[in-house]
Amino acid sequence: MPVVEISLDGLMPSRPDITVQWRQAPVTIAILVVSVMVFGLMGLLGDAAVLDWLAFNKVEFNGRRFELVSPGAEYWRYVSPALIHFGLMHILFNGLWIWEFGSRLELRLGSVFMLNLFIAGAVGGNLLQSWWSGPSIFGGLSGVVYALMGCLWVLWRWRPGFVPIATPAIFTFMWIWLVVGFTGILKWVGLGSIANGAHLGGLLVGIATGIIIARLFSVRG
Repeated sequence: MPVVEISLDGLMPSRPDITVQWRQAPVTIAILVVSVMVFGLMGLLGDAAVLDWLAFNKVEFNGRRFELVSPGAEYWRYVSPALIHFGLMHILFNGLWIWEFGSRLELRLGSVFMLNLFIAGAVGGNLLQSWWSGPSIFGGLSGVVYALMGCLWVLWRWRPGFVPIATPAIFTFMWIWLVVGFTGILKWVGLGSIANGAHLGGLLVGIATGIIIARLFSVRG
């Protein structure tokens, strides 16, 4: 009986070796490194010192009490809250998804695209969270995570195979996590407050970006 060799190319999602990813996904790596550095500074200098510079709402004393004020002309505050994390599990969880989604998009669409989507996802998520909760202290890469996820999800639906993914179950998990966050259950079980506005804002940015990319590549064939 002849031996039939079956190639899995095209059937199983592939991605380059890890060493190649480190070289070809510099923006994704930079986001992770800077986030870890900020997390380390919060441990060394204290949360207040770092939040004073990076939180969305600046803390000012009006003569009688401290108030949270809008970022105003300090434009970095529209992005910088994405780099703030409030616990080890917080940064590990977000870092995992940034690497999983970000490296795939950067390898396929380039570092400039990844940088722009990071900024857009952070700004969109932070603005919606600020509107959602009012003046408050919040942070984390989760808005950017959902921007990356939203973009990948659209490309997976509209342009299958354009960006390799590990398994569609990843999207199912992220959608469920989004919905569960809005229920308030996570806070009730002791996981803390969830920045649902940041999740939704980032997701909307990512979906819009995915639609644009899918249509552009459709036009170009």
